[in-house]
This record gives sequence, C-alpha cells and structure tokens, in this order.
Amino acid sequence: MKKNTFSVVVIIMLIAIVVIIASITVLPWVMIGLGISLLPNPPKPEIIYSEFPFRLVYEINGEKKVIEDTLICKYDGVGMDEGRGKYREWKEHLASGNQKILLLKVDDKKEIYYYPGSAQYYMGDMNEGVTYTHSFPNARYFEKYADGSIRDGIIRADELFNKYHIKLLSWDYTQPIKNNFPGTKK
Repeated sequence: MKKNTFSVVVIIMLIAIVVIIASITVLPWVMIGLGISLLPNPPKPEIIYSEFPFRLVYEINGEKKVIEDTLICKYDGVGMDEGRGKYREWKEHLASGNQKILLLKVDDKKEIYYYPGSAQYYMGDMNEGVTYTHSFPNARYFEKYADGSIRDGIIRADELFNKYHIKLLSWDYTQPIKNNFPGTKK
C-alpha cells in the first residue's frame, strides 16, 4: 500500500512539473499566436502582380557581361509572426527561371550574386518612412558549410573586385509601382 501511495505522489509531482514547465515555455507562445490570429488581416493590395524588367552590366576578369531578365512579383496572402503581427506576403522570382542573378559560382559551396530587391519594395508595400536603396555596386554571396549551415551576406565593391575580379558597371531597373491598399489610412 505504501509503495502504491508513493508511486501516485511521484506521478502527480512529475505531472505538476511538466505542467509548470509547459506553462512557462509553451503557453506564452500559444497566447501570442492566438492573439495575433485574432488581429484583422491587412487589406489586400489593388495590384497583386507585376513584372519589372532589369539590366545589369558587369565586368569579370576584364570581360564585359550583360544580364537582362525580369523580376516577377505577386501577392501571396497574409503571413503572421510575433514581430510584425499579420502582414502581406509577397513572392518574387526571375522570368528566366534562374534562382539568382548569378555573377560567379566560386565553387560548389559559394556563389556571388546580385540581389535585385524585394517584391515588397517593387509592389509599393514598404512601411511609411522606410526607404529602400539597392546594394549597387555591392553584391551578395551565398556560402554553404560542411555542417549544413549557410551564410548569406553583402560583399562590398572593393572586395568584389580585389578578390573575385568583378566590377558592377550599371544597374538599370524598373521603378516600383504605386499600389493601393483599400482600407488603410495614408
């Protein structure tokens, strides 16, 4: 009888510990998620799809190259996270089918590319007071490590030239659209 009573007390204590730990670690996130899901959705944009032709001219090892493509941007519904609440999601891709504006594949683990800008910028959905500037004449790099982790960052024009012999010469792009979001105050 004593052994059964002791087992029941241990089980009750373990359940209490699990409930306390869960309420400290999980409950706040559940409450945040519930609170965000109860927020109203942001208004759907009037323009949900647009194409933005561009032309990038650069030099690599003294040879001039030109990339002409089109950035395609489209509305992708409503997303939510704990930092922004609910927000409009956008997707972008290149008409050529390429994943990036690739300038140089250094090896199987590292690529140098140019980032044209986000769909949010081109579709006129930047927050008020936020200005966007293209990274030109800087580029970006993508690197994959042996442990599976990745790193993506900016590579400045001087390093781009000194290390990879790449110089971005011109970036001609289509300006962002003026979009409307019915129901928002501007």
